[in-house]
Amino acid sequence: METLAPSILEIRNSFLEKFKNEKLDIISKKLTELFDVENDPVKKIVLLASRVETIRKRINQIHQDENKTKIIQESSNESSNEEKEVQAENDTEKNEKSNSETWIRVIMKESTEVNGVRFPEGIQIDVTEDDSKKLIESGKAAIIS
Repeated sequence: METLAPSILEIRNSFLEKFKNEKLDIISKKLTELFDVENDPVKKIVLLASRVETIRKRINQIHQDENKTKIIQESSNESSNEEKEVQAENDTEKNEKSNSETWIRVIMKESTEVNGVRFPEGIQIDVTEDDSKKLIESGKAAIIS
């Protein structure tokens, strides 16, 4: 669903042609950098249209990668029953280990990050015993009784 003027689309396509040998994520970064320094409104529209087209291509690429993954998964599902049984046993063991973990409730004394998640000061969270020890030793949290 293109709603841009044909002249803008033509300029966009010729502009993107210059980057045809680059990876899509690199093109996206370059377009962002160019957009930040550009002052001409028409050129900004061309850069935005180029960015949208690049994002569309990236989405298509991701979709194709997901389809390839599904095909690989379907072929691996045809593995022997023995492999499936071994996998089921391993999954059961993992679940038992994760269920046996001890969770400790702590209150954050200062804002910090735990396993890639940021927590503000004063929030109460449940963490594993190992994480609670690390947080308490660093002085960033205290156990709640």
